Amino acid sequence: MTPSQTPQKEAQLKELSQLIQTVHQLRAPNGCPWDRAQTHQSLRQYLIEEAYEVLDVLDQIIEPQDLKKEKIQASFREELGDLFLQVLLHSEMTSEVGAFDIYDVAQSLNQKLIRRHPHVFGDSKVESADRALQSWEKEKAKEKATQLDASILDGVPRGLPSLQKAARVLEKVTKVGFQWNDMQGPLEKINEELLEFQTEVLQLDRALPDQKESIRKKVEGELGDLLFTLCNVAYLLKINPEDSLRGTLERFGNRFRHVERKLKERGKTPEQSNLPEMDQYWDEAKKIERLQIWGLTGGIGAGKSTAGKFFEELGIPIIDSDKIAQDLRKEGGLAYAPLIQRFNTADKTELKKIIFNDPQARKDLEKILHPLIQIESEKLIRALAIQHRIILYEATLLVETGRFRDFDGLIVIEAPASIRRDRVLARDPISPTLFQSILDSQASDQDRNKNADLIIKNLGTTDGLKSQIQNFIEKQGWNIP
Repeated sequence: MTPSQTPQKEAQLKELSQLIQTVHQLRAPNGCPWDRAQTHQSLRQYLIEEAYEVLDVLDQIIEPQDLKKEKIQASFREELGDLFLQVLLHSEMTSEVGAFDIYDVAQSLNQKLIRRHPHVFGDSKVESADRALQSWEKEKAKEKATQLDASILDGVPRGLPSLQKAARVLEKVTKVGFQWNDMQGPLEKINEELLEFQTEVLQLDRALPDQKESIRKKVEGELGDLLFTLCNVAYLLKINPEDSLRGTLERFGNRFRHVERKLKERGKTPEQSNLPEMDQYWDEAKKIERLQIWGLTGGIGAGKSTAGKFFEELGIPIIDSDKIAQDLRKEGGLAYAPLIQRFNTADKTELKKIIFNDPQARKDLEKILHPLIQIESEKLIRALAIQHRIILYEATLLVETGRFRDFDGLIVIEAPASIRRDRVLARDPISPTLFQSILDSQASDQDRNKNADLIIKNLGTTDGLKSQIQNFIEKQGWNIP
């Protein structure tokens, strides 16, 4: 540790110490009645819930750059804190009965990490993540070797969700050679288990009333065998079955919500509908899932709207957030009343003058418009997805602030500063000073371009712009209806 780091580290350790003291005070005689009433058993449900809250955030982190988004950062920090609180509470309770405290937990973990990483803290060396894992397991096996009746399955927690537990069991037995050498065996095993399951289900369907319970237990057992076999195939394919099923449940939920939404538009509930009608909307939801949404952005005056028109001429529909915002600002639009109340105007030019001289005003405008733009955009996306496989979403600010993070690609229109300035001043009655304020408020070309899948150079010639767009569509192999 360098001298310049010492004050920062001391401050961080003080924060941790204060947190431990806060939890101690919550459990003290004069602390919080709810916290004092908790036991190890009563907190079980919260430990599980908090762990899954962390998983929900992890599902949003597809790549490292997602952690730059403030919303994800805040959620991740909060959920990790809530999970850490569970560790602190349990450690505080054990301290109260003289068993151990959070410092003992930290010491035990530190010693285990050092002991099981001889390739880091000792003389041995490893050159890959697989070798490091093998080293960990080897050191762990040494610790277990002295225990009577020890099994390699002892380290699998009994309370794990079944799919996750199956994956851990398979991982353990595979490491000692209890596994097929290729995919042929497990795939044949799936067919075998499926046939046995089907046989028992048919038996149950034909069984007499007094036979049904015993056959139902056989069906349950065969279903378990089939699920475990599928888990083994997933393990060999390096697929986490828990994550796989969670993904399926997420897709199912999204599709069924679409069904409910479409029925509601017709004044119906699922109970008032029928399977053919719901299947129709279910198929629509699947089309929406297959839809590719590409973002289209660029600095002020770069010509993204012109580029958007060329994309539309070539068969790619475009959603223009500026047009959506324009409709929202009109008298009678959803944003009109809130804008009048906050700014005393809903005129685009007047709003520009206000927000680019007042950072708080800009935040307030975004707070009013952005959620409404997103809702209207999603309606248009669902409608377009029925007929189209690819659409463009033009929205500089929404793209750059990450409100639409699941783009399949990002197209950036880039133009020289002089062309941008001349184009904006020719079409908008704003002063050069206001133009410069708008320019300064936007992301830099460098920041915008670093996430681009395609940068189109708009040098002011329509033929050149259109040619670049046409070449891009052909290169992508997009089949335009």
